[in-house]
Amino acid sequence: MSEYTTESPASVAARQRRRRSLMTLGVVLLGLFFAFWYGLSYYQEDAKARAARPPAPTCRPFDPNEVTPDEVTVNVYNATDRSGLAGSTAKLIGDRGFVVGKIANDPTSRKVPAVAEVRHGPKGSAAAKLVASSMPNGTKVVADKRKDATVDVALGRTFKTLKPVTTDTSVLPMCPAPSATAS
Repeated sequence: MSEYTTESPASVAARQRRRRSLMTLGVVLLGLFFAFWYGLSYYQEDAKARAARPPAPTCRPFDPNEVTPDEVTVNVYNATDRSGLAGSTAKLIGDRGFVVGKIANDPTSRKVPAVAEVRHGPKGSAAAKLVASSMPNGTKVVADKRKDATVDVALGRTFKTLKPVTTDTSVLPMCPAPSATAS
């Protein structure tokens, strides 16, 4: 007998199939390993970026000069012949947080405004802008010579109601005033 033995072609084919199967399994496992590694590194970088990002603000900086509705006294005057217009409008203005002062017929002899007129003195210009933002389009803001910061609203013949309350979520509430701490 010879030293060399020959293998049957069936056993050679079986060995090649096993080798191919092991190579395929190795490539698949290597691919899964790199996919897992890439996903893990992506997740870790995202977590680092989120940790480095400052949190979203919950309020805007405190501004001591900003006027809020609870600081504004509004006198509501009816400049028309419609009964109860000043009273019903004063309730709506009060519901928005404003302090309602006088409710009466317009005491001035000015021409009746078409929609409404917001009257203020030099000290009440910021308050008048705030009140005017609640009034319908066509409202005129008029400066007069009063000494205090009150605001008058004179309602005209075409006045219906206040502007709808805006629910603008992009405007954050003002942060509370910083407290003075004694050390």
